[in-house]
Amino acid sequence: MAGLRRKFFRDLVGRIAPFLILFAIVYVVTSVVFFYLEGGSDSLFLSFYWAITTLSTVGYGDVLPTNTYARLDAMSAMFIQIFLLGYLISVIATTVAAEQQKRSLGLLGTDLKDHVVVLGYSAVSRSAVRELLAQDQKVAVVVESQEEVPNIRTLAPESRLYVTYGQPAERDLLLRANVPQAHSVIVCTADDATNMIAALNARVVAPQIRVVVSITRPELRDTLRAAGVTFVASPADMGGRLCAAAAFEPDVADALDDLTQGDVRADVQEYRITETTPISRARFGDAERKIRETTGCLLIGYARSDGAGEYSANINPETSVDLRPGDALILIGTIANVKRFRAWYGIDQGR
Repeated sequence: MAGLRRKFFRDLVGRIAPFLILFAIVYVVTSVVFFYLEGGSDSLFLSFYWAITTLSTVGYGDVLPTNTYARLDAMSAMFIQIFLLGYLISVIATTVAAEQQKRSLGLLGTDLKDHVVVLGYSAVSRSAVRELLAQDQKVAVVVESQEEVPNIRTLAPESRLYVTYGQPAERDLLLRANVPQAHSVIVCTADDATNMIAALNARVVAPQIRVVVSITRPELRDTLRAAGVTFVASPADMGGRLCAAAAFEPDVADALDDLTQGDVRADVQEYRITETTPISRARFGDAERKIRETTGCLLIGYARSDGAGEYSANINPETSVDLRPGDALILIGTIANVKRFRAWYGIDQGR
């Protein structure tokens, strides 16, 4: 937030500048007039000293006006100082209040980095934001209604959650949410057309960012993928499959529901493989046994890039498959087991 603080102080100094100029004029004029009204018997420096003690309301009394005109000069200085002081207090109070209002509505932007930006606040995005916060992710949310901002801000401290309002597809809003330095963008407004425009603008603002889009019409999936969207989700399709499973495989449906909620009994997580991780270049079967014995988590698959940046998941692969840096592990674990895995593996989840 250092950048925002600097901006605030620059704005405050800009608003106080007229006061400083006026104060300097009053100070110099009062000092020079006092010097001449006192007959120039004392030094000009002493007159400046008298003026600053008078205007600052300190008034030591060691330098005093000795004639009627000099006293009128002193009275004028003190009278003007009352209004100057009131003006200064008013400017500072107004600036601080305006800054607080802008900050509470997210109008100043955010310094969050490596965060997830959520555009829109539909039923899907409400669930996504809560899940991201449960996974200790930093989140920036852009909502369309100003009235929604205060309620969302209560979900997490400012260091982890930034909220602002406006049209999610506008580039200015994307910059305000610091999309260029974000990890991913989730686009899930209630309108598919807005989602498409927002996804394309996010790709323009940050060409390498991961873009996830939620759509109500599954037929748009191929169009969005062709436009460079990383992942397209259709809540209707996923909800339908879960309902179908619940009809004849209720326990499977319950398990899937639990696994997609990071703050329940168990979770599915993903971790990058690097040269320094404990199972770098191990065979899948060996990595599976080592992870199970060390942390209690269950390794169920891995994801690998096709060389063009597109990753595909491989679930339950052959045990002879060689893992390598750049791949990502996909595993299941209880909350306690996942904590043990993180401590042992040394890298936070995510790719």
